[in-house]
Amino acid sequence: MNKNKVLVRLCIPATGAGYDILLPRTLCVHQAVRLISGFFEGITGGAYMPDDTTALCSMEDGRIYNVNSSVESLHLKNGSKLMLI
Repeated sequence: MNKNKVLVRLCIPATGAGYDILLPRTLCVHQAVRLISGFFEGITGGAYMPDDTTALCSMEDGRIYNVNSSVESLHLKNGSKLMLI
């Protein structure tokens, strides 16, 4: 496993789907949301439509992550469970 990336489980409640994704540790939450949202918008053929309120949060406690935080500063680790809401 690459030490510069973390493997997380991402759930998209709007679609009911879950995915394992690799996130660079230096990526900020804002960049991650844009990247992930764009990907899912494409693979769902527009069924998933992100907007300005789309957020990344913890599945364990529901905490919404600060858009300026990096993956590393959130202490995300392999197996962390996230939601895109």
